[in-house]
Amino acid sequence: MEFILSVLTGGATGIIGSVIGKVFGFVDGYLEEKKKDKEHIRVIEMTRLQSELRSGELENERAIVEEEQAGRAKVAAYGLFQDVEVPYPWVAAILRLIRPVLTILLVVIAWYIFSTTEDLGQQETIIQSVIYMASTAVLFWFGDRAMRSIVLTRLT
Repeated sequence: MEFILSVLTGGATGIIGSVIGKVFGFVDGYLEEKKKDKEHIRVIEMTRLQSELRSGELENERAIVEEEQAGRAKVAAYGLFQDVEVPYPWVAAILRLIRPVLTILLVVIAWYIFSTTEDLGQQETIIQSVIYMASTAVLFWFGDRAMRSIVLTRLT
């Protein structure tokens, strides 16, 4: 009897040990899977962050290239007008007077329309157009000289 009891308890202990081993194996597998999931999520997040960083870098590089190209285009455009020869001095004088006369004329027209108008509804389009042209001419006139000095400074 003791022999049978010994066999049965030894077998039961073996089975219990085997079950406990399997449970711990499942727990180890589960923990390993969770660890791999966390690592996978971390890799995905790092990849996303790297792509965002690279996207920002590419955007900055594109903006830099656009600015460089715009600067080169402006330098080339201003360079075209520096070497133009004028055959007669009176032609040069007329060419130099066109922008200031046009600017003054547009400012005077804008002031005249603004000061003499009584019905803004009928003349709104004319007023807006003249003010637009006057502001464009004034800003172009003074902005062109500032840009020319910047370009000449960069070229020397």
